[in-house]
Amino acid sequence: MEADMLTAPAVPTITALDIDEIAGVVRIATASGVLEAPLPATPAEQPGEGEQADGAEPAEADVAETPVAVSPQLLGDRVDQVKSYERLGTRILVSGHPVDDTDDEHLGLWEADAETGEWQPLALTGEVDFHAMASAGVTPADGVIAAADSVTGAIFFSPDGGESWQSGAELDASALAFTSDAGVLLAVTPTGLQASTDRGQSFAAVDNAPELTLVATPPVGSKNWRILGATATGELWRSVDGLTWEQVGELAFAPVAIAIGASDGAIYVATETAVSVTTDGGITLTAVVDIMP
Repeated sequence: MEADMLTAPAVPTITALDIDEIAGVVRIATASGVLEAPLPATPAEQPGEGEQADGAEPAEADVAETPVAVSPQLLGDRVDQVKSYERLGTRILVSGHPVDDTDDEHLGLWEADAETGEWQPLALTGEVDFHAMASAGVTPADGVIAAADSVTGAIFFSPDGGESWQSGAELDASALAFTSDAGVLLAVTPTGLQASTDRGQSFAAVDNAPELTLVATPPVGSKNWRILGATATGELWRSVDGLTWEQVGELAFAPVAIAIGASDGAIYVATETAVSVTTDGGITLTAVVDIMP
């Protein structure tokens, strides 16, 4: 591995978002660790998720006149290059590249306590570099996880919240998402959306699916489960079963990360260095976090 792979960049590019309404924070996985900022109140008196005002042009999205962007704080003391992020209750799981003095080129899977910010290795240390993760379950305690490993090219599956893992099909997946019962695992690939019904052992193309680049679900345990997707042209799509999709909005840019919370209505979108929220399908964006130094 080249040396610069283990050096965090000056600007911590965003790789994933986590909306934690219980703790009242938004967490941002970046190339310089996991950042955390207060979660603002959702903009009031706007249409709900997917509803667009009459005559509005999504491509002409406006940023709120009075942005509420704040600077986030580092969670704990690790500044690893986080390539994938997932949360089960108060357990935060990340994978990517370590930037401290270590012989390991791959971070493996690390875990942090969301309340204390204390980090510790969990599994596969030095072995895997997950570039995508997804989880599902009735409660965080019984959550299952899937991950895409850039080292072996395989999809990994954990039935016990990341303690143990089994490898499955080789697939070039850049993003993953489960249906609510974890019965279907979706994978975003260069050739289109793929679905697995056997815990990542095999995949098949999803017919008539939009050309998604990102997918996201609410936190594990959410009753209002849905899958949010985004395309390279900024279109926002939603599905419940992963097989049928409806467009719910459009952005004027292609986001690098998207997220939704347990409650319906708000969609969080990120550029490389900032996070905004929309409640009207992308017509209006309100600034939430700016991570520029």
